[in-house]
Amino acid sequence: MSIIQQPTLFDIDFLENLEIQEKYAQIFSPLVWDKLLALFDKETSVGPPVTVNYEAVLRSIVARFYEKIPTQKDLILRLKNDLRFKLSLGFLYSEAIPSETTYSRVMRTLSQHLDLLETMNQALLRCVNEEFGIFNENVAIDVTSVEARTKAHQTDNPKLPSTKEQRAMTTEAILAQVPSYPSWGVKKNSQGKNYFWFGYKATLAVSSSSQYILHLHVASAFAADVSLAIPTVRKVHELTRQTQPNNYYLFDKGYDASALYEEVHQLNHEPIISLKKVPKNVGEVNDHFTPTCLLEYSYRYDSYDKRYGALKFSRPEMHCRECPLKREGLCQQVIKIKQMNDPRKYNHPARGTFAWKHLYNQRSSVERVNGYLKSQYQLNQSMFHQAPQAMVEYLLIQLAYNARTFANQRVQQRSQEKEIVV
Repeated sequence: MSIIQQPTLFDIDFLENLEIQEKYAQIFSPLVWDKLLALFDKETSVGPPVTVNYEAVLRSIVARFYEKIPTQKDLILRLKNDLRFKLSLGFLYSEAIPSETTYSRVMRTLSQHLDLLETMNQALLRCVNEEFGIFNENVAIDVTSVEARTKAHQTDNPKLPSTKEQRAMTTEAILAQVPSYPSWGVKKNSQGKNYFWFGYKATLAVSSSSQYILHLHVASAFAADVSLAIPTVRKVHELTRQTQPNNYYLFDKGYDASALYEEVHQLNHEPIISLKKVPKNVGEVNDHFTPTCLLEYSYRYDSYDKRYGALKFSRPEMHCRECPLKREGLCQQVIKIKQMNDPRKYNHPARGTFAWKHLYNQRSSVERVNGYLKSQYQLNQSMFHQAPQAMVEYLLIQLAYNARTFANQRVQQRSQEKEIVV
């Protein structure tokens, strides 16, 4: 029996070969903390000076995910016992380690300014794109379950707007109607069985090759997967629109909704989505909506005509050679179908082709990132009972993951350049 090896998230973890001070210098060098630090400035110039090194505090909160430190109490203990760790985060030798109260106050302040954390993530991604061009990659979008620290209880969940209704709404209006409190959720696992959890549902948009998290939004677990699809697509488009990429957006069958196809096309991207149901074959098309001849042999996808937005299908010559209707002139040699007649049915490349399957398989990148965040970044092990602080933690996990991925990629590039020179 052959063994299929899945690709790893990183080829080599070059950062682990560095000293701890240099490692954190590489990770934190592209991050600009000014807007977050302004939240902790004194309102007036009178009174005692600020004695807390807030930049080092913020760095230590992010570093907690790298070091797999479960709680703030354990983080403080590590800072007290590990001088190199303390100094590598920007604390001075003479500075006292902040208390748990200080860390709680920082998290509470950040929970009131989630938009600044999102802006900081976007600034980092733009910096990454300038160096590695990640905005030109395809985008894989999927959700993952996130368990809450809060004790499970019954919640009164509102009805969320459908994807058709969302198309007429602004992104802010949609997100305002999608709650972020912990609730019961259900998903089918890989064995086809229902999995229940109490907590949240995180929607991730990931660059398919380099596997950076382009956007992350955490909502209540009861929300359907497709409920956050349109806001996520819009957020990623807003982030990448200056480069004007014509990306493919990759989804699983849970996102098979006509309004989503229309939204992605309106933003000048192409959706690749698996169908929830296979259409009943009525003799005119096959299971992939490819036209068939009178003997129900499928036409072959040829190309996509951008001028008319039409898919071109050619006659199945292999079957035509011995066809009894060959000389009757009943079959068209070429069939063209405009994609916008039904964008759900018609993709380019056409659904069912090798090129379509190759693109759809790139969707596994977001599944790998989901698993990696849970195993390495404590995504599923939040220590915060209140939802606002938990939201802060999830956005910091995104920042920590992207910053470390960027640092590792830069170190790897420099290492390869040195090998070429030698």
